[in-house]
Amino acid sequence: MAKKNFSAALNAGVARDSKLRDQVVSSRFERVEAALGGRTTLLDSSEAGRQRLAEAAPTDSFVETLELAGKVKSTYAAWPIDKIDDNPLNSRTLYREDLISARAASMAKDGQLIPALATRHPHDPERAILIDGHYRKQGALRNRAHTLDLKLLDGLEAIDFYRLARAANNEREQETVLDVALGYKKLLAEGYAKTNDDLALLVEEGKSKVSKTLAVLDLPPAIQEFIPLYPQQLGINISYELTLYFKLAGESKTRDFVQKIVDEGLSFQKVKAIREALSLERAPRRTFSRQYKVSGADGSSIGAIKEWGNGNIQVSLALNDPDRAEAYIEALRKLLAEDGHKAM
Repeated sequence: MAKKNFSAALNAGVARDSKLRDQVVSSRFERVEAALGGRTTLLDSSEAGRQRLAEAAPTDSFVETLELAGKVKSTYAAWPIDKIDDNPLNSRTLYREDLISARAASMAKDGQLIPALATRHPHDPERAILIDGHYRKQGALRNRAHTLDLKLLDGLEAIDFYRLARAANNEREQETVLDVALGYKKLLAEGYAKTNDDLALLVEEGKSKVSKTLAVLDLPPAIQEFIPLYPQQLGINISYELTLYFKLAGESKTRDFVQKIVDEGLSFQKVKAIREALSLERAPRRTFSRQYKVSGADGSSIGAIKEWGNGNIQVSLALNDPDRAEAYIEALRKLLAEDGHKAM
């Protein structure tokens, strides 16, 4: 299947979002009221209330923008869970076991309060592709449910799969720098962006930030595993410093350094200072050379002797006298022999 023109699709998406951004502002209070449905106060701390707030708001604005533009239409359905595929461009890749268990317990007690976002499979009408709601799917599977309530969006572009999932994950503060990096990798692998510059434009981030994020994937798996465990301490800046530290110190010392960051709560500035100090230690020493010009009896140049700070020397002389040349060579051989060297 031929891919759509990247630039045209991107420009159309940007224009669409810009044109309709203001149109959805007035509906935000309505979305809050919907999210608070069934609650008498903002202080409702029940699990059902928390789940409703966590799931209702993040993607609503973008979906409403698309709906107002007539780009998508939505329907609701209870879909067989074994016929729901995960989002191929989901910006989240890692799922925490404790959150899956918590979601399963919540759904077992209160049911599925908010339908998961999905779209119909383009080639198989019996299947759906999940856009957002992977924790709900995992919770339903944990509870051995046979169906999952879906809000089906028809008319989405492929890149909207990423944008919707990223909006939801980012607003819920569950997304780590490793999740983002793996999401970027998917976009590059699928051809939605050919270069990092294209990717930065696509995800609306600075080029430097995109490069730093992707650099996290250079860390060994044993180091990457720390990131989802300590997402607050291991954000993009410290994670990038770790990639630089790893190149200098290797895996074992970097793993110890990560543990130190976590245990001592080191700030970014402290981490950077430690990495820079190590960089100075490992920097190769500059080797300076000194040249001694050699002149003949009449003052004309007959060559030079060069000396380097690391102990190397180079002799280049034009003596124009084979006998004197042999005498110089013999003298050099004796010096070499005194140091245990042989000139063959």
